[in-house]
This record gives sequence, structure tokens and C-alpha cells, in this order.
Amino acid sequence: MSKFGFENKISFAILLSAMGIIGLALLNVTQWARVNISVSNSLFQFLLGIMPNVAAGYAMPLILASFVPKVVKNTNKGESRKVFSFVSTLTTLGLIVWEFIQIDSKNLYFDINDIVATFGGVSLAFLVYLWLSKVKTSNEQDTYSQTVTKNESGSQQ
Repeated sequence: MSKFGFENKISFAILLSAMGIIGLALLNVTQWARVNISVSNSLFQFLLGIMPNVAAGYAMPLILASFVPKVVKNTNKGESRKVFSFVSTLTTLGLIVWEFIQIDSKNLYFDINDIVATFGGVSLAFLVYLWLSKVKTSNEQDTYSQTVTKNESGSQQ
């Protein structure tokens, strides 16, 4: 049995979405901090600058993948991983294209660090996907084992 105990009651799609929503919350906190916190620390300013890209790169693949049946059904781990990788790649490309569009903008600005931050966010999303997939799969195996054991002990009586 998993040490968390909630995984067999919550679908994989909801777990992916919930983790993605944490990224969106981080994006909102970052936007709030940019407006309301004034600190001259250059590292803090740098982090506030790249955090929207980390948050978007993290949140978008998790939330989008939660709507893709081949990912959330998780019947074939290899296929699920390939589809999640495809969703992540599309998300990454979209965010990078958006960054390059900002070159011609008067209000927005292009920053190579934002592209690196996007890769960081998507990589983090992939690690979370792998972790959730492992937790969900191991819990389903535990539940199956418990069911088989109960059925076998019941049939021996």
C-alpha cells in the first residue's frame, strides 16, 4: 500500500491536473510578487524574471496531458510516456515560439534565459509525471495483490 493512501481514490487525470494547477498558482504568485515586492537583490529579480516561464513550462504539459486518454488511462506505460513526451514537446515549442514573437513586441521582451527556464519547467513536469505514474501504478498493483490475496483466502475456506 502506498504511504499516501489517496492514489487509488483519485484518477491519474486529476492528479496531473492538480500538480499543473500548482504551477499556475506559482505563476500567479510570481505576477503578484513582481508588482508588490520591491527588492534590489539581483538574484531575486532574476528569479522573478524567469519564474513565469518555469511555471508555464511546468503547468501546461501536466494540465494538457490530463485531457489525453492515452496518458491518463495509463494501461501501457510506454505509450503513455510517448504521448506525454509529445504533449510536452508541443508545449515547449509553443512557449519558445511565443518567446521569439516577443522580439518584435514593444511591450514584451525576448530573453534567452526564459527559453532555458521553459526547458527547466517542462523537465520538472516530466519528472512529476514519472513520479505520479510510478505511484499510481505501484498502488494499483498493491490493490490488485490485496484483492487476489483476499479472493484466494476466501476460496480456501
